[in-house]
Amino acid sequence: MPYRLFTAALLALALLLAALATAHAQFDVHIYDTDGVPPSVYRQRRERVLQALSPRTAMVLPSADVRNRQNDVDYEFRQNSNLLYLSGFPYAGGALLLSNDGLTLNGVLRHEVLFVRERKRDREVWTGVEMGPREAQNLLAIDTALPASDLLSVLETALANVDTLIIPTLPTKLVPLPLVGVNLYVGDVLKEKLQEKFPKLTVKYDPSVLAAMREVKDEHEIRLLQRAIDVSIEGHLAAMGVTKPGIHEYQIEAAMEYTFRDRGAEDVGYPSIVGSSYNACILHYTSNRKQTNAGELVLADCGAEYRGYTADITRTWPVTGRFTNDQRTIYNVVLEAQDSGIAACKAGAPFSAPHQAALDVIKKRLLELGVISSPTEAQRYFMHGTSHYLGLDVHDPGTRGPLKPGTVLTVEPGIYIPSGSPCDKCWWNIGIRIEDDIVVTPNGPVNMSSKLPRAAAEIEALVGTTPKLPQPR
Repeated sequence: MPYRLFTAALLALALLLAALATAHAQFDVHIYDTDGVPPSVYRQRRERVLQALSPRTAMVLPSADVRNRQNDVDYEFRQNSNLLYLSGFPYAGGALLLSNDGLTLNGVLRHEVLFVRERKRDREVWTGVEMGPREAQNLLAIDTALPASDLLSVLETALANVDTLIIPTLPTKLVPLPLVGVNLYVGDVLKEKLQEKFPKLTVKYDPSVLAAMREVKDEHEIRLLQRAIDVSIEGHLAAMGVTKPGIHEYQIEAAMEYTFRDRGAEDVGYPSIVGSSYNACILHYTSNRKQTNAGELVLADCGAEYRGYTADITRTWPVTGRFTNDQRTIYNVVLEAQDSGIAACKAGAPFSAPHQAALDVIKKRLLELGVISSPTEAQRYFMHGTSHYLGLDVHDPGTRGPLKPGTVLTVEPGIYIPSGSPCDKCWWNIGIRIEDDIVVTPNGPVNMSSKLPRAAAEIEALVGTTPKLPQPR
C-alpha cells in the first residue's frame, strides 16, 4: 500500500475509534445516571445474596415485563425493583443469574451473569440507546454480561448442576383468560415446565433473602429517598397553594405532579390520590375528577419517584383554607394518633407498635366524642394499618420483625366517616389522613418529611397561597 494511502487509512481508523469512544462516553453521561451510587454498591449487594444462598442453589431475577396500554402503545417501562436493587440495570428484556457454586463460561468460573438485549440501531432509532452486553459489563461492574438470547442455553447449563432455583418475584403472576373463566398462574406453569426438563430441580418463589436486605436502607438509599421526599414536599405545597372552591381534583393533582417533574422526579411512585368531600373517605380513590366546594376537605396522598425510590406523603386540608370546628376536631385526633405512632418507631420495637399506638389514641378520642360506643367500633372508621415499609416500592418488602436502624416506614393513621355512618351527621364526609415517612435510627425516629407542616393552623396558612402553577426553573 502506498505510504499516503496507508497514512489515510490509519487516520480514518483513528477517527473511527475516536468516534466510538465519544459515543460510549456520551452513553455514560446521558443514558445511565445513578445520581452517585457507585457500581460497587450493587456488587456488594449481589455478594450478600450469594453468601445467603445454600450450596447448589441458583437465583434468577427477570426484568419487568413491557406492558401493553392499548393497541401499539405500551405503558412506560419500570424495572423490577429486585433487579434494580441488585444491578442498577434499568432496561427491559434482561435477567440476572446468581449461582452459589458458579458456572464455567469460556473456561472461567462465574457466579453472576447479567443477560441484556444486544444493541440494535433500528430499535434505538425508535426507542433510544440502551446498554448492550459490553456497556452493561463496564458500567455495572458485572462479572459477565451476555446477550439475552443466550439466557436459555446458559440457564440450562446452570440448572443441570444445582438442586434449587429461587425466583424471588415474577414480573407477571397471573394472566386472566375471561372468555373461558380461567386464570393462568404463570408461576405454576413455569415450575411445571422447568421440572419436566429437570425432574430433581426444586423451584421456589421466595423473596425472603431480598426482603430482609431491602428492609434496611444503606446511606445511598436514604439519600435517594430523601430526594424523593423533598420533591414530594414541594408538590404538596404547590397543591395546597392552588386550592380554592371550584377547583377540580385533577387540577390539584396537576399542580402536584407538575412540581414533581419540574424538580427532577421521573414519575409518581403510585397513582395520585386526590379526593374531596366523600371521595376523601375512599382509601384508594384515583379518579380525581370531582369539582371541589367550599366547606369540603381535600385528602391528597401523593409521592414522587426518584431513581426508583418513592416517597409516600398524605396531607388533608380545607378547600377554603379554614377547617370547620368538627373537621378540626377530627384532624387533631388523627394528628395526635400520628404523633403517638411516630414516637413508637424505635429500634427493637415490634413492627406493629406504631399501629397499636395510633389505634389506641383513635379509640379513646372517638369514644369521648361519641362517634363510637365501644372500642371495637373504631375499625369502622380506621380500617387500615398505620405503617408499611418504603423504598423502591411504595409497599416495600420486609420481614415485619422488630424495627431496625435504617428501616424506613410510613406512619399514616386516618379517620374516614362517609355519609350514612351510624353517628351524628356533623361528622359525615370527614375523611382525614396524615402520613409521613420515618427512618428508624439508634437515637429514635426521624421524620424525613418533617419540612411539610402538619399542624392544623400551619396547614390553613398554606391553602390558596399560590395563584398559579410554579414556573419552570
